[in-house]
Amino acid sequence: MARTSRTDWGLLVLRLGYVSLLLWFHGWARFFRAYHYAIQGEAWTFVAVVERLGFPAPGIFAVLSAMSESIGAVLLGLGIVPRIASAIIAVNMAVAVYNEAGKGDPWELPALYLLGAVVLTITGPGRLRVSFPLSRLRKRHPES
Repeated sequence: MARTSRTDWGLLVLRLGYVSLLLWFHGWARFFRAYHYAIQGEAWTFVAVVERLGFPAPGIFAVLSAMSESIGAVLLGLGIVPRIASAIIAVNMAVAVYNEAGKGDPWELPALYLLGAVVLTITGPGRLRVSFPLSRLRKRHPES
């Protein structure tokens, strides 16, 4: 196994700190609201926000947004498909920046989340992560 560097430790701290903040302040609450909306049929005001932005099927896109901030964040924190997870989070945060700036509201918080997601998309997670390489799955099952 390759030796870990300070960069690997720095990326671990960045990744875990980023994910902790995203989950604590946004991800879990939005995940449960999405669950109550999608499964239990409860009203969710965020769907109207997504609709105002012009997305087709705003309920679906609202749930996908919630999943990026919760499930995507967990995958990123563990380092499982981290570049895909952080790229999806980055797209979500870019829309959040656009929304906040368009309303004239402060947009620095979603911009900081966007910056973190872009950095992690570019750098990857480092060596300190739970590893599930998709290539290993393809080697075991070449017919897929």
